[in-house]
Amino acid sequence: MTASPAKLRHRNSLPDWLPHAILLPSLLSVVTHALLLLFFAISLRSCQKAPVGFTTEETREVGIVIKEVGDNPDAVVPGEAREGEATELALDATVTNDLSAPTRATSDQPPVETLLPQEETAPRIGPGVNLPVGAAVIDPRQPVKSGGGQRPPATGTVGGTPGTAFMGAKDEGTKVVFVIDASGSMTVHNSMQVAKSALVSSLQALEANQQFLIIFYDEKPSVLNLREIHKPQLYAATEIHKTLARQKIAGIHPGTGTQHVPALEMALRLRPDVIFFLTDAQEPPIHPAELEQLKLMNGQKTRIHSIEFGVGQEVSETVAPNNFLRKLSRQNGGTYRYYDVTKFK
Repeated sequence: MTASPAKLRHRNSLPDWLPHAILLPSLLSVVTHALLLLFFAISLRSCQKAPVGFTTEETREVGIVIKEVGDNPDAVVPGEAREGEATELALDATVTNDLSAPTRATSDQPPVETLLPQEETAPRIGPGVNLPVGAAVIDPRQPVKSGGGQRPPATGTVGGTPGTAFMGAKDEGTKVVFVIDASGSMTVHNSMQVAKSALVSSLQALEANQQFLIIFYDEKPSVLNLREIHKPQLYAATEIHKTLARQKIAGIHPGTGTQHVPALEMALRLRPDVIFFLTDAQEPPIHPAELEQLKLMNGQKTRIHSIEFGVGQEVSETVAPNNFLRKLSRQNGGTYRYYDVTKFK
């Protein structure tokens, strides 16, 4: 069947651009795919480069140099470049995280510790206790001869027994009691300060296996309690007890009146090896009957060393035979020492 002449005329009337419009999408698709292939090819080529750290070129470790600015700010630290020169960091093969490791010093640079200013501090004996000039020559470990000279101090222990000393009187013993006059007259010529300073020095020389107690007295005895204890007792000479004692000694102030015997009786009841007894009071004296009673109470168990603070030159026993401090020491196996308070500064 053949087409009619009208249909043939219609087909022949189609525009000439219609075939080109049909081919245009196909051409765009081809160009787009070509561009994508080119992009992937470039990306794959860049990925063929070795990552950082896996190349064959030479590498080196880099460290950090800390420069300390001193008197010469233009000095060059090794590994540091001047202005205009190529900067190169110093190399350090070892890095440590140990903060406690000491800093190594080079031959031309001293350790950091030596660069810091050294503060000089004056030594202290204890809180509130400064050694007077007049007592600076008194070494509690150097007993004074009767002629005024000094014997060399003993070292260590004698016969296995620890040593102890106070105001030049030296002895051996584990249990030590200090009986110190704290009456009003001790304020004269800085006597109380000298006694407290010497007491602190003696305590510091005690060893930890020794025991001590301090009794201050005026009209009545007063125990230097280091703990909350209601009766007198000896304390081990540990650093803690020494520190507590120094603090309490600093707060002691002289009172009024003088009664020697009650303080000595309190000390003897503790049965110590040694008693150091210091006073400046010849009045009131310890009467002969009281001296005898103290001797019987002691029973030769405790040695009593007497230290007298007097005014002026020492008077010999032949001139003053009634000195009760000499008798007290002689009857109880101890020694006697005299100090002129006018020489205290």
